[in-house]
Amino acid sequence: MEFRYKRVVFLTGAGISAESGVRTFRDGQGLWENHKVEEVASPLGFKRNPALVWKFYSMRRMQANDVQPNPAHIALADTLHALGKAGARALLITQNVDTLHERAFGALPNKDFIDVHGTLSRSRCTKCNKVFSDRWAYFDGQQHVIAHHCDNLWSHPALPNLLTTPRRDPSGLPLSPCCSDLLRPDIVWFGEKPQGVERAIDQLTSCDLFVSIGTSGNVYPAAGFVTVARKAGAHTVSINLEPPENSAAFHEHLNGLASEKVADFLKKI
Repeated sequence: MEFRYKRVVFLTGAGISAESGVRTFRDGQGLWENHKVEEVASPLGFKRNPALVWKFYSMRRMQANDVQPNPAHIALADTLHALGKAGARALLITQNVDTLHERAFGALPNKDFIDVHGTLSRSRCTKCNKVFSDRWAYFDGQQHVIAHHCDNLWSHPALPNLLTTPRRDPSGLPLSPCCSDLLRPDIVWFGEKPQGVERAIDQLTSCDLFVSIGTSGNVYPAAGFVTVARKAGAHTVSINLEPPENSAAFHEHLNGLASEKVADFLKKI
């Protein structure tokens, strides 16, 4: 298969997963499940009340477990696979933590994939920062300790899997296998640095096509990626329900449902 572009970078945001039924968890008042953001999505919030944070992320893991990749995820996975077979260089950067890209692809090599905000399917030791695949939900919707896990969440083959019941402290919080300190979700919280930005910029500065799918254009540094790509001479495309806040940086806009627009566009590249 021949492709018009040889160095492609895709960026995805919440819009690509919305049709799968992934909830945003944040309401119009900025509350996440009736909690202030800093209570459940910040290092200080975790330090103050790790049980509350794990109850929140257990709920997110259970919700993500119940949804499936939609046609946009699948079309993007097929295209990434085809680009790789054709010898083109392709990178998928996602702001999403829901694991739907990995599940659509079957596996995404680290060299082709960056989850800048982390993922629901990993946890990290709070003492040594060692990262583990972790698909477990530790608390149910009523915030009771539970002993079952989320089977469908992606499990990274390069990381040690927590396949047996993880060690827990007396309150039900998970402990790391390495240091026996608390595990925390491997999610980039407010006030923390996104992951893989330097590697993303390295490919953005040499890409010839940049495609942003389902992004608002107001979350940095990802919102600035299009500017980097455009300065490098790339053709820039936005696929979204409506133009993003950084719409002026795009050469082309395709407005509509990701499940319809993504597959149609990818057939043309």
